[in-house]
Amino acid sequence: MKKWLLLTNVTTEIEADIVIALLEQEEIPARKAFPGSGNLKATYGLINGVEIYVPEDWMEQAKEILSADQQSSAWEADQKNGDS
Repeated sequence: MKKWLLLTNVTTEIEADIVIALLEQEEIPARKAFPGSGNLKATYGLINGVEIYVPEDWMEQAKEILSADQQSSAWEADQKNGDS
């Protein structure tokens, strides 16, 4: 049985789906959970955000992928703002 560990917490389910898609693109299994709701999400939004879990064996690779994506997003934002 795999041990699943918390990788990150995001604000919305859309953000969670994007992160999971990035991970799955690299063949890293991932799941989302809705804290405090027993995996039942609120109908009109999420109060506690969304947690993203990966198997323990994939944690380091998953962290590297998220780190690279965040660095890329920051660079793109700088370019849009005219920073170099």
